[in-house]
Amino acid sequence: METGAEGAIIERAVHVLRPAGESTATARAAVKAAFAHVTLGAGVGLREAAAIDNYASHDVLAARRAEDEKDDWSAITVEDVNLHSASPAFFDAEAMRFHLPAYMIADLDGCYRHEFVPHLRGRPEKFALLNDAQRRAVELYLHALLQRNNPPSYQTDVEQALGEWRQAADR
Repeated sequence: METGAEGAIIERAVHVLRPAGESTATARAAVKAAFAHVTLGAGVGLREAAAIDNYASHDVLAARRAEDEKDDWSAITVEDVNLHSASPAFFDAEAMRFHLPAYMIADLDGCYRHEFVPHLRGRPEKFALLNDAQRRAVELYLHALLQRNNPPSYQTDVEQALGEWRQAADR
């Protein structure tokens, strides 16, 4: 049996927790809609980027690219984004536009085991191909991350990234 005090505490907890869930769902929907028909084009593939990181030969780079998903970012598995957590450092603008939603969705779903936000900071040229809806989806993703219980240093990264994205939007 619930007392008045317990009921009030539960109601406050539900109210506090609800925005995070709603912001995550909103961000997730925005990411899916904004990036719905994006393809890789000539951009660097996920496995190709890992091969670049390993200073692979041209033959190995070509073989890895042949293995990469090029048409449907939602077909990229959580296992792949976790395995290739360093790949975004080697993405060009086309590659970032294609892979970005896979990383953000994995993170929003709580399945990404690394910190993605540092890849969103300090390299505006990597995001030059994003349209307004895609930029807004990134902002919503960052806002959803702010609602989480992050370690202080990562919370600072998220806040700074959101500030950078908002400044870029104002230009």
